[in-house]
Amino acid sequence: MYSGFRKLEDIDRCPVETAAINAVLNAATVLRAGYTTIRDLGTIGNVAVAIRDAVAQGRIRGPRVVASGRLLHGTSGLADTLPAHWENCCGFGLRVDGSQEMLKAIRRQIRDGVDNIKLGASGAEGSPHAHTWMTTLNEEEITMAVHEAHRWGRTVAVHCQSYEAVKFALRAGADTIEHATRLDDEGLALFRQSRAVLVPTLSTLYSVLELGEKLNLLPKQREEMQVNHPLWTDSFRRAREAGIPIAAGADIGNRYPHGANARELEFLVREGMSAHDAIRAATGVAARALHREGVIGTLTPGACADLLVLDADPLGDVRVLQDAAVLKVVMQGGRVVAGTMLEVSPAAGSLVGR
Repeated sequence: MYSGFRKLEDIDRCPVETAAINAVLNAATVLRAGYTTIRDLGTIGNVAVAIRDAVAQGRIRGPRVVASGRLLHGTSGLADTLPAHWENCCGFGLRVDGSQEMLKAIRRQIRDGVDNIKLGASGAEGSPHAHTWMTTLNEEEITMAVHEAHRWGRTVAVHCQSYEAVKFALRAGADTIEHATRLDDEGLALFRQSRAVLVPTLSTLYSVLELGEKLNLLPKQREEMQVNHPLWTDSFRRAREAGIPIAAGADIGNRYPHGANARELEFLVREGMSAHDAIRAATGVAARALHREGVIGTLTPGACADLLVLDADPLGDVRVLQDAAVLKVVMQGGRVVAGTMLEVSPAAGSLVGR
């Protein structure tokens, strides 16, 4: 439901009805860009679950959606942007303090049908109260969340931009570590001992560096990202050299628009990954991050028949994946759903081969 929001407060000013419309439009855009499965890591209300179900039922066009609910954070944490008297409304974040509040929030999201739980364990550049180097959930809260989510068969993704947030999340058994802006030797050792996947979201970093002035982003966000830049790229390098599994996720829609998802692969290569490994990060390793190995992200018997037919070689230049003109066919589940070999009939809204 992100659609060019300049700061976190703008997300909470978006009515849930508008968020749902945005999500329907963005789902179609992402599918046309060649992404047949995506994970949503934080939504207004329960929009991601609604989009997931509408796609599965064939009511709208879009990728399969692994849906999260509202982002769970502590008071003064990542997405604490709402005034106190609004805290029970359907904003982007939900305040939880202590393990029992965390337990209740997890169970409510299970009731709402989520696939994944998103935790905000540290501040962020755009957080109004907390900086990225601040750890805003304690280890007990994170451990409670992971244990309860896993008990119900759900995955857990943890926003981690501080050193301690990474370590708390890994010791708790989180499935994915988002960002890992700060990663020290102890964090790397814990990563090696875990099954967790790193999602570095380099697009989050570079979108602020590239567009901060143009979009008139808040001074805190721009200044803090300048501090984070060398730390972030060094953490990514160390994780890559240590053989930590890395998946391509981009926090897309906040500054880079939906459909520009493949910019993340460009940045992975820029920071030292081979084009082949960057493509794996967006396919096979991404499937591992979603606990869907062998079902998506692979061309093997019994898997979903998802594939791209390209008029270019992404191994020679991975940036070609950002060019809609070279995406000849996007196949999802054995059915051609997008690509330049198709055209949309305006009257019927249907796809016609040509």
